Amino acid sequence: MAYHKLAITICAAVAIAVFISPGSTLTAESAAQSQYAAPSVAPATLPQSIILFVGDGMGPAHRQAAQWQAVGEAGALRMDTLPARGALRTGSANATVTDSAAAGTALATGVKTNNGMIAQDPQGNDLITILELAQMKAMSVGLVSTTQLAHATPASFAAHVDSRTKMAEIAAQLADAGINVLLGGGEDEFLPGYETGCFSEIGERLDGRNLITEMVSAGYTYVCKPEALASVPTATTHLLVLFADEGMVRPHTPSLAQMTQTAIDLLSQDPEGFFLMVEGGQIDWAAHANNAASVISDVLALDEAVSVAQAYAQQAAVAPLIIVTADHETGGMGLRLTPSGALTEDGPFTMPDAGLTPFWVTWTTTSHTAQDVPVTAEGNLADRLVGTHENTHVFHVMRRTLFTYAMWLPVICAK
Repeated sequence: MAYHKLAITICAAVAIAVFISPGSTLTAESAAQSQYAAPSVAPATLPQSIILFVGDGMGPAHRQAAQWQAVGEAGALRMDTLPARGALRTGSANATVTDSAAAGTALATGVKTNNGMIAQDPQGNDLITILELAQMKAMSVGLVSTTQLAHATPASFAAHVDSRTKMAEIAAQLADAGINVLLGGGEDEFLPGYETGCFSEIGERLDGRNLITEMVSAGYTYVCKPEALASVPTATTHLLVLFADEGMVRPHTPSLAQMTQTAIDLLSQDPEGFFLMVEGGQIDWAAHANNAASVISDVLALDEAVSVAQAYAQQAAVAPLIIVTADHETGGMGLRLTPSGALTEDGPFTMPDAGLTPFWVTWTTTSHTAQDVPVTAEGNLADRLVGTHENTHVFHVMRRTLFTYAMWLPVICAK
């Protein structure tokens, strides 16, 4: 058994749950640091699923630029039709400007950590993630990304390392974590350095392990060809999909929406419900490059994935909690309806009015910024995301969705 799984089991065994009588109120403060213990589960009539969308690097201007190009100033992206609207502060434990590892950890565990750390607190203690809590409730779980699956954001939900650079170790932890659905890129981290898989590059592992072979032996179905994704039976309980050596190559095929649809089709077969994190991971990469066209394309791809979740919610016996947010803003992106002539300006782009309304994108940096990021949501407890909160608040809302009547006392999962 992998160490982090053992640690979580120990935490669950020693945790104390306090049940609140009907009418009592649980605040985020009363459940602060609640990742340190696993709750007892109050009886529930029907399972409550969660679908979390993370646009890596997606600030307010990124969303607005996609809106302007797709539906104009008066229109709305699907992610912006979600009724609960708020904003998240993104600073990490040791920096005003976060990286994706610390921000992903905040979303996944409810704890601020240092830049570079994956689901560990600043002292190096492993943190229980929302995905692992869902597994404790016997729910199915999944991760979808256009980046490597061992990249910072997906890793934050199911791995525990002191540095995001340890991608081979992250991949091994993902392989051992019992995740039902894994779709993305990053085959290299799953293969030893003397083997090639579906793609041209040899693997990057130095321990000789072929994680793909191990996972197939453990019952996973493996897919690496886009055309094979549609043929995966809905009865499949464990699926590993790797569509690239590293991050998925543009244009992303299959689309993020198609991968999200597959994940929902499989996970929703579980009568206990499911947790799914979907990352538009290359919004950040495009913003680092100040490439507005790719930013807009990737935000719209994420929006199509959100529409898949909304369609599922409309026919589900219990509508899931759907949250759309970002880990941080990248690029200091801004929008103008008139050109400034600055060298960092990108455009013109046009709204869907036969080119009558052009707009331009401006950039202030190629790095991350400290700007607040938008969050929109619908479903159970979505209203708790209205207003401005720390990014850790997303975890608390998701946790309370899973364990509505339970409050945890802090029990440190020390190494």
